[in-house]
Amino acid sequence: MSDDDRIIEQAAAWHVASERDDMDWDGFTQWLEADPRHRTAYDEVALAGALVDECRGSQVVVDTAEAEPRVVALRRSAGRVAGGWQTWAGLAIAASLVAVMVVPQFLKSDPAIYQTGSATRQVALADGSSVLLAPHSRLTIEDDRQMRMALTGGAWFDIRHDPSRSLEIAAGDVRITDIGTKFDVQADKGQVRVEVGEGAVQVASQALAQPIRLTRGRGLLFDGSRGTALVSPVQDTDIGEWRSGRLTFDSAPLTLVAADLARYAGVNVTLPDALRDRRFSGSLVVGDGEAALRDLSQLMDLELVRGPDGYRLEQRR
Repeated sequence: MSDDDRIIEQAAAWHVASERDDMDWDGFTQWLEADPRHRTAYDEVALAGALVDECRGSQVVVDTAEAEPRVVALRRSAGRVAGGWQTWAGLAIAASLVAVMVVPQFLKSDPAIYQTGSATRQVALADGSSVLLAPHSRLTIEDDRQMRMALTGGAWFDIRHDPSRSLEIAAGDVRITDIGTKFDVQADKGQVRVEVGEGAVQVASQALAQPIRLTRGRGLLFDGSRGTALVSPVQDTDIGEWRSGRLTFDSAPLTLVAADLARYAGVNVTLPDALRDRRFSGSLVVGDGEAALRDLSQLMDLELVRGPDGYRLEQRR
């Protein structure tokens, strides 16, 4: 039985015991104060009776010999149970059994959300793993075990190896599954890049015929709008190198380069449609956004135009 199930069962048993003359009110108070989830569970059980009207013919067996009440059995009777509260006691326990299936979400903590501005942020996980969240990015940890996450932007994952559990990260239209490795993820405007620095990960999407396994030194560029996935080798020194202020691209579309410069160099650059799919290979230092854009324009033989909302790359005339 899970911890949440046990709490719901205890709440239901306390709810039944509360109408008896020998109710242990001090014990009940201590139980409520022992964990914030206890109050939530008790309130849910108390409100759940209306959801199980069909169970009014139920009888409840409660073990009162224990230090705290414990549900032993729930059985159906041939007719109605005599006495108003006995009927509602059956309802409360029946409700608790229903609540095991429909109420656990009320006992779970809210998702933990981490969001960055112009600086990075280190997120430490309970098992010793860590996530370095890139600038202008958002990470949502969706469950208490910290095994389901959603990422927008960029992050470097350093996950402790544990075969008993599997980390799953939703990024754009892909799901990345890992049991312990080091890898980099960049997700922006329908494009997702995954590069593995150590170990292996699996990348899946409805747009892919089957999951793709990436090992150390391999990278994936997924384009959701086109439904394409390109797997290629990546130099170890290039994986997650934004952490040291440099970006390296290997035949990357300019839309992706522009998105990275906006995130890591803090400069906004727009592109005409004719340049969106043009490819760039090379390295850019992002400590100075304007300098990085000038380098990009020179390497691509493009004209860099400054406007009120940032910059624009255009074909030279």
